[in-house]
Amino acid sequence: MTDSLSSTDIRFLRDLGKIQAKMERAQREVSSGKRIFSASDEPDGISPLLSTRAELAANAQLKTNLGRTKAEVDSAEGGLQQAVKVLERARVLAGQAQSDFNSDSTLKSLSVEAGDLTQQLLGVANLASEGRYIFAGNTDTVQPFDFDTAASTVTPYAGSAASRQSLYPGGNPFTIAHAGDTIFDNSGTDSNGISKSAFAALQQLTAALNTKDLAGVKSSMQAIEASFSHVSAELSFYGEAQKRVYEATAEVSAKDLRLTTQLARQEDSDATQSILDMQQAQFAQKAALEIRGQRPRTTLFDYLG
Repeated sequence: MTDSLSSTDIRFLRDLGKIQAKMERAQREVSSGKRIFSASDEPDGISPLLSTRAELAANAQLKTNLGRTKAEVDSAEGGLQQAVKVLERARVLAGQAQSDFNSDSTLKSLSVEAGDLTQQLLGVANLASEGRYIFAGNTDTVQPFDFDTAASTVTPYAGSAASRQSLYPGGNPFTIAHAGDTIFDNSGTDSNGISKSAFAALQQLTAALNTKDLAGVKSSMQAIEASFSHVSAELSFYGEAQKRVYEATAEVSAKDLRLTTQLARQEDSDATQSILDMQQAQFAQKAALEIRGQRPRTTLFDYLG
């Protein structure tokens, strides 16, 4: 069987197919706004394009992580502001209790309020964000502190050390958390040898008020001052962490804008050029078909005369 198509016909169909492919590509560019649809479209451009897309995806994940970090750090900073207020109130109570004119009922009232302050501080120490205890260190699914009603004391820390960090764009890490025992039940002492444990200071004040031990109240005042200074320093740490999260978030946003602009240069089509290419292809297709239609047709009878 012989091919009924001449070489001219085959060339015409091949050229017509090229025109059709050019028109379809231009139509895709116009409708999608993109000029690269596969590696074959622009072999030299696909590698940097994929690299930019990967950077954008990593940057988006970092932005999400920083959002979660911001929620945690903001909650911690707000909680520690409340903790500082609790210790400020404890200082006031200790000062009032040292007056020689306090009645038994007044001391009892002060004792009850001191116990309430312990519960308030306990609430701060057990703060949670997105289902995680923010002062439980790396064991953030475990409630860090509880209250033993039988012993009228806060239970030992049930969390762990804190090593949580966040990242700046580029990978530079910074610390975003301290463990609850470090903040609220610190085992160290200040320069005067006074315990820095906030829980111990409040419990010491409560016990002294319960027994009307004014010397004990005076001693608790020193412990409250030491713990107040310590918790205030922890508040400053979280304030600095907030600042770093803000800076990192700003860098992420700036990088996102830069990468988005870069990606647009790499893959976006020139809408005007794409429309022009489509119109030219349509014109070329129409012209080719019209010329082909005007071609004279010969038959066997034309040759027989």
